[in-house]
Amino acid sequence: MDKITVKNICDFLKSRDIEYRLSSDSPVTITGFCPLNNLKDHSVTWVRSNHKLPIEELNSYTNVLLFAESGIDVGNALFPVIFVKEVQRIFFRVTERFFGELNPEKKVERIEPSAIVETSSIGSGVYVGHHSYISEQAAIGNNVTIMHNVTIDGKIEIGDNCFIESGTVIGACGFGYMANEEGNQEIVPHYAGVRIGKNVRIGANCTIIRGCLADTVIEDDVKIADLVCISHNDIIKKGAMITCGTVIAGSTTVGERVWMAPGVVVSNGVEIGDDAYVGIGSVVPARIRKGKKVFGNPAKYI
Repeated sequence: MDKITVKNICDFLKSRDIEYRLSSDSPVTITGFCPLNNLKDHSVTWVRSNHKLPIEELNSYTNVLLFAESGIDVGNALFPVIFVKEVQRIFFRVTERFFGELNPEKKVERIEPSAIVETSSIGSGVYVGHHSYISEQAAIGNNVTIMHNVTIDGKIEIGDNCFIESGTVIGACGFGYMANEEGNQEIVPHYAGVRIGKNVRIGANCTIIRGCLADTVIEDDVKIADLVCISHNDIIKKGAMITCGTVIAGSTTVGERVWMAPGVVVSNGVEIGDDAYVGIGSVVPARIRKGKKVFGNPAKYI
């Protein structure tokens, strides 16, 4: 790999009109990146706050470059530091610029030979992984990545720039039953589909249930982690963040920018207001007001 200099990185920041301050113009050369807890020579790393900064350990390495949040104290650093605002975002813009070829999520437009794609409504720049299935009724936008062993079945719309991790099922029938004339349980017909907006990410081994009479909806910029279940007729609004192992029962509305921590369970028909925060492992049986934090079983305001 070519060696990258501090000047190369500063030139990139200038080209993006990113304001920065360089502590010293040391002749450091970089060939890779690393986290603070696994430091390496010839690497760039980052820190948000100085209470996590191992200055003495960093000083023991050669050719280290640190990105730091503007205003923090780096003490007696013997290595160059680039101070920026919103350091996490800027650091990863730099790594994508200089090491982007190492990112396994960057896929070229391709449908793998083992995939089955029945729809003709598929955009440009789409990747479909091994053994995935997309039904005839589905509509896939531009620059969508669908990883391996994904099932997209029924009336499914997926907007531009979405990413679907391996093992996820979109369009399954939900757990809705009614008693028939003999008193036996019979599944309720699920006539509708799933509508997914733009810039949505869905993690591995998730289940997104299709709607009964109206679509299940996931709006723009929603991020869903692994092992999440979104049930029939749910509406997940713009920018919501739903972390691992969350189960959302049917006919629930999750507001804009809601944060749901790992292991949350939400009861049927609940409304969670915009900007609410639901703590880890909480069980939510009733409405949560806008901007409120809840935690516990049952979830209570904190």
